[in-house]
Amino acid sequence: MELKDIKLTKQMAKALAIAEQECKQSGSPCLMPEHLLLGCLDDGSSPIKEAKQKSGIDIDVMKKPYNPSHENFSFEICEPFKIPISASTNLVIEQAISYMRNYNQIYLNEGHVLKALIKSGQTEKLLTQEQKNILLSEATVSRDMHLDLAGYSPPKKLYRDIKMLSDDDAERLIHFINNEFGTRWTQSIKHALRHNHPSIYIAEDQSGEIVGFAAFDIHQPGCFGPMGVAKKQKS
Repeated sequence: MELKDIKLTKQMAKALAIAEQECKQSGSPCLMPEHLLLGCLDDGSSPIKEAKQKSGIDIDVMKKPYNPSHENFSFEICEPFKIPISASTNLVIEQAISYMRNYNQIYLNEGHVLKALIKSGQTEKLLTQEQKNILLSEATVSRDMHLDLAGYSPPKKLYRDIKMLSDDDAERLIHFINNEFGTRWTQSIKHALRHNHPSIYIAEDQSGEIVGFAAFDIHQPGCFGPMGVAKKQKS
């Protein structure tokens, strides 16, 4: 497995750097899953902060009781890490990448890694069951990012390949969403389609194929989302 071939979010890259630092400070000969956990928990993103606050996780306290055994380690080299990683760390990263791909995403984030750490049993000595449950529910799932658009006015002229959804486009949009993102947004869109002129826009490529969509006001007035872009269009 070559992590160098995987795109990382900025927070994930920061978390990996922190994990390496924790490894060096602990005196471990290779980067362990525990170092990954500390890196992810110390990355500073809002979901992680909220989960730590709700669960009472204290990173400084977490570091003190842990004294890793350096016996029978199996080392591996994995770019972009500058130090060896353990076989168990490699398995965690592979599982995290699998989660990323299952979600049809192209950037590895700390939520994928945290989920892999917890589900693989690598956090048993460091987290209580309650703390694991909170992390799974708060920091490893998709989040609604509400944006208040109460004062927003649509532009008078739209881009050539972006248009408001018409009745003729509705079935194509449902098909696009199912293929690209699964069924988690389908019911919301179908519910919105029952109303006249729902605030849903689609983007098409030169052949007329839908490559993205965005909606607002369909959950509650002034709120944006869901939205999505075809995987092949992402950079």
